[in-house]
Amino acid sequence: MSYLDCFKDLEDGLSAAEAIHCIQKHGETVLYDDNKKRLILWREQYDPEPEKYMIKISKLLNINSRESYEKADKEYNLTMY
Repeated sequence: MSYLDCFKDLEDGLSAAEAIHCIQKHGETVLYDDNKKRLILWREQYDPEPEKYMIKISKLLNINSRESYEKADKEYNLTMY
């Protein structure tokens, strides 16, 4: 199973949070990027494939600022791993 399989069922905030937990279980690093105002995978620096998914996850979790990221983190425990 690839980390890309984590992106299959992105429908709402809960499924987006589950995708983040899945990504982290695969050893990927999820960060909030202040310049892009969304979540990114560290690998986006050299692999553009996950960008569209991370944009969608950020929208589903209403993350568009450091504050909204911290709020989503508290609600969904995004940094649990």
